[in-house]
Amino acid sequence: PSVAPPYAGGLAPFVPDAASPWDARRARHLLRRTGVNASPAETARVLALTPVQAAAAVVDAAVNAAPVPVPSYATLFRPPSSAPQAEIDAYNTANGQAFRAEQDGVFDELLGLRAPGTALRERLALALHAAVPTNYNNYGNRAHRLVRYWAVLRTGALGNYKTLIRDVGLTPAMLLYLNGNLNRTGAPNENYARELLELFTTGIEGPDGQPVYTQQDVAQLARCLTGWTVVDASNDGVFVSSRFDAGVKTVFGQTGAFGYDAAIDLVFSQRGAAVAHRLAGVLYRALVAAEPEPQVRAEMAAMLLTNGFQTEPVVRALLASRHFFSDGALGARLRSPVDLLLGTLAATGYSDPRAAYSSIRTRCVEGGFDLFRPPDVAGWPGGRLWLDTGRLPSRWLATDALWARKREAQALALSMPEPGNPYALVDALAAHVVAVPLSAATRAEAVTVMLGGIPDYEWNPTAAGAENRLRGVLQFFSRLPEAQLA
Repeated sequence: PSVAPPYAGGLAPFVPDAASPWDARRARHLLRRTGVNASPAETARVLALTPVQAAAAVVDAAVNAAPVPVPSYATLFRPPSSAPQAEIDAYNTANGQAFRAEQDGVFDELLGLRAPGTALRERLALALHAAVPTNYNNYGNRAHRLVRYWAVLRTGALGNYKTLIRDVGLTPAMLLYLNGNLNRTGAPNENYARELLELFTTGIEGPDGQPVYTQQDVAQLARCLTGWTVVDASNDGVFVSSRFDAGVKTVFGQTGAFGYDAAIDLVFSQRGAAVAHRLAGVLYRALVAAEPEPQVRAEMAAMLLTNGFQTEPVVRALLASRHFFSDGALGARLRSPVDLLLGTLAATGYSDPRAAYSSIRTRCVEGGFDLFRPPDVAGWPGGRLWLDTGRLPSRWLATDALWARKREAQALALSMPEPGNPYALVDALAAHVVAVPLSAATRAEAVTVMLGGIPDYEWNPTAAGAENRLRGVLQFFSRLPEAQLA
């Protein structure tokens, strides 16, 4: 798991054949990689299209989804320290509620509760959050700053990466997180310039393995980025000309009195191949596997350069590609805590998923994913590091709790094609919960769990006690190693 599938035709469109059919498993694969779960109804809808049509429909829905409404707390600014304590206390309470509301909003988008098509956009925003992170604790725990930062990621998820990088660097969240607000003429601060290159755009080495920049480039780039600061009652950085270094700088061998926008232009024009290579890796990891396949990554990078760093054409091509639908790509990605828990929540069919959000937030933190608070500037390591001897039992307990409601388990079973056939029902429930086909031995064990000691000919999904058995088999599925994959 989490290893790149073998090269399988790259970004050429997937054409089904006898060896690689367009079937329910591949339809669910598309839905799970661009959302969190694949219901039988959604799977049937996708199967009615060709693979290329299905991938295009997913991307079209994400591109055309209406923007998330700006919440009222986007202008919830902290009172001055001279304000009455009651006013400050009221602000702190409202700000804490706003932070949780932003987390809930991400869950809503991933589950598609507000509008169709939002899940892919939010998935990519999460990938960008790991690639271009800020930490809520490091920008004053102000919800209005979080709103602005996350809006940039959502807009850029299927937009222009150069524009995203330009905009995110001027959010108060980033200016405070990497000390851009302290970067001024006569006292340059290199923190943001260094991470802008090392982690957000070029990487230390380019696709040829050679260094992309020097320490001198970092120092000179920092001078270009001077002049910006943060004002409390603002959701954007504020430029103060007296803080700007207007002198001549030399970056990547180019000389001029560069400012902020010119510096971003230089990074993308002079080191575009390295930026495209790094961004291709981010998109590949978000949608395929933790270790990018080199040839596919190179094709994606070339497409990014051709399209001026627009991500939509690359995502569109990848999701419709032979590589994406190849056997090696199916079940090749380890599920993050939020992917696992929201996917399980969606699979249960709960009528009120928001009632589980508080518990999911807690379980995500236990699993190593504290939304909006990544561990460091490199984001979350992810991949196999989501699983260790401490985190795996926590994942089991979390999914057990989500399947705890017997009535939902029974309703799910009754929605399957042959609920009265224990073998067909186990197969259908397994496909609904697990991305990887079960072995014969595991399937037999699942049937035993569901029957609970009764002979198979006595199975009745509506009989007394069937709800407990159905809950038990669903919890059994969610504890399988295969359930950790998507």
